[in-house]
Amino acid sequence: MITMKKHIRKFICITLLMTFISCDQYLDINEDPNVAVDVPAELLLKGMELADVQIQSGHLMRISQFWTGQMKGIANLYARINDYNISPEETNSEWGFLYHGVMTQNKIIQETSEDQLVKGIANVLQAHAAGSMVSLFGDMPYSEVGSNEDAAFDSQLSIYQAAQTLLNDAITQLQTVPTTRKNSDDILLGGNPVAWIQVANTLKARYFLMTRQYAEAYNSAQLGISTGANSLRYAKAYSGYGTTNENSSLYFLILTGSRAGDLTSTGSFIQDLMNPANASSRNNAKTDESRRRDYLFLDQSGLNANRLSWKSATMPMVTYEENLLILAETGLRTVNFNEGLVRLNNLRAYLSTAGAFAGDPSLTSLYLDYAAADFNGGGIENTDGITPDKALLREIIEEKYVSMFGTLIPFDDVRRIRKTDNDISLPIPINSGSSYPERFLIAQDEINGNSNAPSPIPDLFVKTPVNQ
Repeated sequence: MITMKKHIRKFICITLLMTFISCDQYLDINEDPNVAVDVPAELLLKGMELADVQIQSGHLMRISQFWTGQMKGIANLYARINDYNISPEETNSEWGFLYHGVMTQNKIIQETSEDQLVKGIANVLQAHAAGSMVSLFGDMPYSEVGSNEDAAFDSQLSIYQAAQTLLNDAITQLQTVPTTRKNSDDILLGGNPVAWIQVANTLKARYFLMTRQYAEAYNSAQLGISTGANSLRYAKAYSGYGTTNENSSLYFLILTGSRAGDLTSTGSFIQDLMNPANASSRNNAKTDESRRRDYLFLDQSGLNANRLSWKSATMPMVTYEENLLILAETGLRTVNFNEGLVRLNNLRAYLSTAGAFAGDPSLTSLYLDYAAADFNGGGIENTDGITPDKALLREIIEEKYVSMFGTLIPFDDVRRIRKTDNDISLPIPINSGSSYPERFLIAQDEINGNSNAPSPIPDLFVKTPVNQ
């Protein structure tokens, strides 16, 4: 197991490393067990938040975009990764962020802090980080982390269940906090307990969806994020450190910094899908994606102020859009067609507002409500004559693929849908060979340091247990 002794100094490094510029650097700081470090819980929380941001919005997310048709790696390391040529060293940092930056710090917070707001937020962060990582890697060390140097690998499903327990605990903790309470040390949601409870419920819904517990996902999502303002988004690194550029969107940093020219949206599947000029695009009489296509376009300069890659743009992590689309999919699967349609139209109404995304204001956007007839055979969303339920599900899945750009969710969803509804899965092209990647490789540091690491390690094309 990656060493878990005396991690506070590693945490401090994470907290001060606000730029996250080098996604490939592993935090390896010499530790003196004889030096006591007393760190306030609020500072530990900031470190947890920043470590989670790196897991959600950093190197692994970009790789997942290459593998789901949302970006292309065109030079150097990213060109190789784009074609599924990846080594276990590429995931070392993120395993460190999970175990050192999140789990170790949360253990300290839960054992030493009496602040239920801080403790509740910390539990949500651990559930978010652990649930995201286990979705990518399958079985991982978890229950013995911190107590056993050679920690056993827990099953993927059991870690999802552990994340659900953490979220239940977090909700209980946060419900004891006055709704008027705020905490400016929380750099993501300003210590808003109501927003954090909603985020926790959306995460519960996400993990139930991943394990195909559709009724439970639907029930949790009804308590999830209810407004765009309560979405969990990363605006910028902690402004007390670094230069203006260093306190910028992670897309801006990667496109203007160390990986400039190595990746692009040009020619990607998602750009073609959203292009009104493309006969096979998702545009129709009720949908015009021109402005959103512009907003999601990542060129090599990263200098367009209206795009997601602008330095002040926010990085999505757990959003109102995701919650609405979970309601749409699970409502369709567990209630009826109309419930799915209503929830999808709620999302489309939100997309019509100024708060959904920016983009070039000269470009058009159109998201009119769909009617049931649009999904009947011959309708604008069912030209191939499949059943209305399937046609609606296909549109929900496709909309989520677009709406969750900049997160790990498309990689999670395309694998899940290929398992359950392959007949309507997105026709994402394979970049190399004949198979889609199904997981990330276990970190080389874990392979080297933990005798319980599987041998051989599962390769990219082996499905994780929940998708088998």
